[in-house]
Amino acid sequence: MNEEHTPRIVATSRTPRTIARARAMCWLFLFLVMPVFFTSAYAEHTWRVVILPGADPTQPAAQEQILAIRSSIAAAAPDGVEFYTDPLDDLRFDTAELMPSFLALMKRKYEHKQVDVVVGLGDFALDFTKRYHDEIWPDVPVVISSVSDTRQKDIPPGFAYVPVHVDLDGTLALAEALQPNARRLVVVSGAAKSDLVLAQRTADLARAGQYRHRAVDVWSGLTVPELQQRLAALDRDTAVLYTTMYRDRNGRTFFPYEVIAPMAMSSGAPIYGWYPTYLGHGLAAGSVINFEDNGRITGALASSILLGTAPRQGATASGSTSHCVADVGVLAKLGLQAAVLPEGCQLIDEPPSLWREHQGIVLIAVAVVLLQALTIAALLWQRRHRQIAEDQAALRLAELARATRFALAGELSASIAHEVGQPLGAILSNADTAGIILKDEPEVSELHSILADIRRDALRANQVVQRLRALLQKHTPTLDPLDLNSAFDDALSLLGLEARRRRIVIESHQVAEDAHVLGDRVQLQQVLLNLAINAMDAMEDTLPANRILSVSTRAAGQGYELIVADRGHGIPAAAVARLFDSLYTTKPHGMGLGLSIVRTIVVAHGGHVSAAAREGGGSLFTVWLPSMPGRAVLRARPELDKRAEMAAFDARPTTQGGHP
Repeated sequence: MNEEHTPRIVATSRTPRTIARARAMCWLFLFLVMPVFFTSAYAEHTWRVVILPGADPTQPAAQEQILAIRSSIAAAAPDGVEFYTDPLDDLRFDTAELMPSFLALMKRKYEHKQVDVVVGLGDFALDFTKRYHDEIWPDVPVVISSVSDTRQKDIPPGFAYVPVHVDLDGTLALAEALQPNARRLVVVSGAAKSDLVLAQRTADLARAGQYRHRAVDVWSGLTVPELQQRLAALDRDTAVLYTTMYRDRNGRTFFPYEVIAPMAMSSGAPIYGWYPTYLGHGLAAGSVINFEDNGRITGALASSILLGTAPRQGATASGSTSHCVADVGVLAKLGLQAAVLPEGCQLIDEPPSLWREHQGIVLIAVAVVLLQALTIAALLWQRRHRQIAEDQAALRLAELARATRFALAGELSASIAHEVGQPLGAILSNADTAGIILKDEPEVSELHSILADIRRDALRANQVVQRLRALLQKHTPTLDPLDLNSAFDDALSLLGLEARRRRIVIESHQVAEDAHVLGDRVQLQQVLLNLAINAMDAMEDTLPANRILSVSTRAAGQGYELIVADRGHGIPAAAVARLFDSLYTTKPHGMGLGLSIVRTIVVAHGGHVSAAAREGGGSLFTVWLPSMPGRAVLRARPELDKRAEMAAFDARPTTQGGHP
């Protein structure tokens, strides 16, 4: 036993130092751990909040405010909230008779409940908590809200307070703006105690404020039919200010917002107020209270008290601000202009507006339309400049075509001179002969014969000059109905002497009869002349017996073809693709413009031109032109393909000396 107690004895020999260490450790433990313990215990405590609405909590304004209070407190509670709502509703019940029973019930309900905060809403909640707070919830903080700022002096020093400001001045200012010529203000209220107090206060403020120079009447306690009858007699020279009606003089109770609709239905004057629940039932405008914001502020103040960030007694918070709201539909019905309302005034019941409801879509649509307009303007500008360029190009083309016709005339000058010289020489010989005959006794018959020869030769010379003049004169191309065969015959007559000079035979084969097209006679003749001169140039080295230029027309589909064939040196395979390009030529001294002009003229007439090598040597040029609209294409004989027709040309007997 002694051995067992030896360690204890040894330990007791060091007792003072050990005890001191133990005490230090205990204090350290208490200092570090206990605050955490108490904080944890506090955080785990569920808040119990009592809400005392002074009126029926099913009223829309009360519901909105209570929901905001509950949401704000619940969001801040560390471990949840238990809410207890006990409506007082003295506005519709005789509280003097019911109060003893009600008070006893309240004491029993909360006798064993640890309540953390009491939130009172309205004047009667203030009066009730002032009188019975210590009996029911001793030492529990109280937050009062929805009490007018005029009763701030009645708030006990120990109560927290959130004021509600009734913006009577703002509401009267709206009435002044909408009805500048009104000379009377009617204040409508009920017969309940709170109704009468609010109505009297409103009338006093109106008489002392900006309406002091106007008549102010108070209608209190009237029944709804009586109100409707009186309001029906009013016009826009009167403004109506509706406060509240919880009870009429016959004892019938209401929610105040229920009365506004029948009033507005009968009233010839606009009705103003400051409660948001009146909106949508006929209220014209008002500087209204925001009960949701007020409830949120009240809940935040109560949460701050419970969290210890605000004092338990005497804490205050700024109340919500009123704001302008107007019903556009009601204003329009009464003939009032919403444009006179202050800037930023909220408008409800506005007619549908495309801009307001679909602003983004409207902006996109406007942007698209603007872009389309710019695009169309750019296209029109481009089209205008392109048209100017095309007109200038057409003018240059016409000048160039005329220049090539002069070049053709230069090539045909020797033949033309001979063609004109022959009839002129014959005319001169006949004139000399006539002179000799006139010296002797003239024979009338012989003179007539001489004059006929002169006339024939003069007409022949004149025709040559006219054809040449028509070819060379400057004119504006026009598309007129014409016969291809006739136009080409005139062109071939200019080529006859040139063909004889070059010892070339021209074979004309007009298969198509009545070949009418819309075209410019001179330009189409130029097409034939260019192709024919090119063909003659290609046959310079061809044996005289094979120098044959074949020209034919035939019906083809919905138009007619001009075929010019020769027995020249042919077209190189590499040159076929570029044969009609400007400034491209296979001639040693050519300019490369003839075939380009041919293609341009043909395309302008709605046709096309092509070139190909001819079997047996030479070239084959085919020009297709559409027939004149509305005119059937007639065929003199069954249509032959190009190869078969050229074979027919090749099989014909040839005669040298010119145009057959």
